[in-house]
Amino acid sequence: MKKSIVISLLTAACIIGTALCSFAATGIVTTDTLRVRKDASTNASIIALLSINDKVEILEEKNGWYKVIAGDKEGYVSANYINVLEEVNAPEETEAEEETNNAEEETQNNEENTENAENVENVENTENVENTESEETTENQEEKVMVKTLPAETKIYITPVINSLVINTMEDEAKIEVTSEVNGWSYITSGDIKGWVRTETIVEKDEEEVEENSSQKMGYISGASVNFREEANTSSNIISKLTRNTQVRILRTEDGWSKIEYDGTKGYVSNQYISDKKVENTSRSSVNRTAKKTTTNTYVDEPDTDTASQGNATGSEIVAYAKKYLGYKYVYGGSTPSGFDCSGFTSYVYKHFGYSLNRTSSAQASNGKAVSKSNLQVGDIICFARSSGSKTIGHVGIYIGGGQFIHAANSRKGVIISNVDGAGFYYVCARRII
Repeated sequence: MKKSIVISLLTAACIIGTALCSFAATGIVTTDTLRVRKDASTNASIIALLSINDKVEILEEKNGWYKVIAGDKEGYVSANYINVLEEVNAPEETEAEEETNNAEEETQNNEENTENAENVENVENTENVENTESEETTENQEEKVMVKTLPAETKIYITPVINSLVINTMEDEAKIEVTSEVNGWSYITSGDIKGWVRTETIVEKDEEEVEENSSQKMGYISGASVNFREEANTSSNIISKLTRNTQVRILRTEDGWSKIEYDGTKGYVSNQYISDKKVENTSRSSVNRTAKKTTTNTYVDEPDTDTASQGNATGSEIVAYAKKYLGYKYVYGGSTPSGFDCSGFTSYVYKHFGYSLNRTSSAQASNGKAVSKSNLQVGDIICFARSSGSKTIGHVGIYIGGGQFIHAANSRKGVIISNVDGAGFYYVCARRII
């Protein structure tokens, strides 16, 4: 009888111990100013505040809340803002549990030894066959590199909560980097775009397949005699000169250059001399070449060099040139008339006059010199944030006067003119380049 009572007490103790320690983990805070509350409710009193990247010990989960220990405080935080890193080691077994488990393990080991002795020959034969097949497969199969992408129209949130503020929408499919994951959400970066998305919206694609697909894009040389170089810089050796309307295969674009393939040879030409359509020939005067925009969104006629014309320019000249591209399409990462993004458009326009701008919108906020909003002049670069109150640059355009600016807006609108204070962007600063 006493023995039965002791066994019952030990069993109850084990159950209680297991229930109390059923969840223990280390977590990291994913937001600034996370409230630690006395109870698992938004009505409970706040007993502490945590900062992003603070570590906590998670004791249990309760209706979307974690009970945590942070420093000398113990309370509850919303599970939406904690990234669970690792489970803590399970509690030590009691002596009674250890004896029971040892007995079970000994029985199991005896059974496994018998089974292993009976099957060892079959296992060895099977392994030999499998290893041979595996080696042959490995030799014939190259490792595939996968890249993560987001589909067009994916919403970007400010925090990993479905009813939080949407700070951006992915205009076109784009490659992304995932820097953090928590509770079905991923923090992503894609160029100037950063924020939280639902992990389920992320798509993995074979990089080789992406490269192969992109390599099928064909383009045309838009200049009369364009340098085809070995590397993406003006100091590189010239492979040959390509004439206007020569068809080339575009492999990729980067930092103002296009890597192309022509007649079996790969090399680089400046982005500004690649068009997605054949160029309609234009007339020339004895002094200047004329520029003409065709109905098929082809290139304007440019000088036959790697860079556009050098020299001083006025703000009015810059704006007049920029307006030639009204209606041209928006392409994420684009910096040619084949397709512009916002910073690609501004850098392309200024490059025509011999000015070199940084490639991204946030980096262009450091070009030139700062000017106040009240002192804006035609031709100034205007920098915007994508959410109210933010100082993070996410969009740029060129001021044209009268409270308006020209910019590559998005994939639906392309290059348009908008009001500085009514374009859906939020003014941050302005820079004078000339």
